[in-house]
Amino acid sequence: MLKFIKVDRNAALIIVLAGILGFILANFVPGLASGASQLHHYAELSLALFFFVIGLELKHELTSGVFVKKSSLLVPTLAAIFGAFIPAGFYYLVTMNDPVASAGWAIPMATDVTFAVAVFSIFGSKLPNGSKQFLLAFAIIDDLLAILVIALFLHSDVTIALLVTGSAVLGLLVPSKNVQRLQDLIQPWVSLIVLPVYAFTSLCFVLNVSILEVATSLVFVAVLLRVVGKSIGITLGAHLGSLVAPSSVKITDVFRISVLGGIGFTVAFFVNDIVFSGNETFHIEAIVGSLSAAIISVCLAAFTLKDRK
Repeated sequence: MLKFIKVDRNAALIIVLAGILGFILANFVPGLASGASQLHHYAELSLALFFFVIGLELKHELTSGVFVKKSSLLVPTLAAIFGAFIPAGFYYLVTMNDPVASAGWAIPMATDVTFAVAVFSIFGSKLPNGSKQFLLAFAIIDDLLAILVIALFLHSDVTIALLVTGSAVLGLLVPSKNVQRLQDLIQPWVSLIVLPVYAFTSLCFVLNVSILEVATSLVFVAVLLRVVGKSIGITLGAHLGSLVAPSSVKITDVFRISVLGGIGFTVAFFVNDIVFSGNETFHIEAIVGSLSAAIISVCLAAFTLKDRK
């Protein structure tokens, strides 16, 4: 079972199935959504393990992975920065006239590492060496950026801010010799329990507005634009970085990989929970927008990655 969970595509499948199950049950079992909302608070707290693993992953990459050579940090770092803030900027431009809706600007920032790597493992076999490492690098860095934004700029309570930043920093402080052992110990629990339960409770809501209403809302459109914003930002950032520190990944391949940046899930939902906790309509619109962006990104990635000669 542990070997099954360690495969990215299997872990992603479990999370997807848990989310789908939560949504279906919520809309067919009266009262379930209310009960799940109580459980969701504890699911949020359990994300401390998820953020701890992000810290461990970054520590691993810094000490024995793609960031050992510090000059290799520049390209994925700029890709992550532009890839995080351009979709955030798009979001703000669309919603700027609504002060409540515009508070969700950080929702489209982060790439979901688990899903992005899972899709890459299915469709990215034709890409050259270094492509997966580039994907991991910018995805981990933009997760870190999202963590900093949550702590510094969003109106989250002290507990949430400490949960997010404290867990990630704790992972970074683990001695190098213990990182791999802790990852092997904790990652299966995160993949099998923490993230599926969070997905189940996040999507366990009653859709009490029409799909047309959601699809034409400012929040939905603003979140959906992450598909375009991520591709532009990641490609532009990587290109600027490569002017100073040449990269082994060609810019055309960077563009193909950048499409995966449109897949947002755990961190996007977490930010949504913080900024729209008091607005059910915006909360639902942001969830549907994130899911729609992820589906579109997977379809685009299937085409762009497989299309490489």
